[in-house]
Amino acid sequence: MRLFVDDTRKFPERGYECCRYVKDAKLLLSIIEFDHISLDYSLFGDETCMEILEYMKENDIFVPHINIHSNNIIGKERMKKFCEEHFPKSKLTMIELPK
Repeated sequence: MRLFVDDTRKFPERGYECCRYVKDAKLLLSIIEFDHISLDYSLFGDETCMEILEYMKENDIFVPHINIHSNNIIGKERMKKFCEEHFPKSKLTMIELPK
């Protein structure tokens, strides 16, 4: 299973569970074992996908492949550093997607 989290980009047509909000992503992560997640940084309001990564760490949720698709330079670097520090066994990619 794959998870895609973004507040504005068009969702992939198939192969992903998709959500726009942190709470929805957390719920999915709590009930489904994902092998790949793709995260934007900034979501609606003040939410960011850092909250999702922090939730994963706090709840010992391991995802083998984490992709950061954000165009936010500071946010994606922050997420990259967090992943390298807390998920060293996960494959980390940073493939930006157009808005």
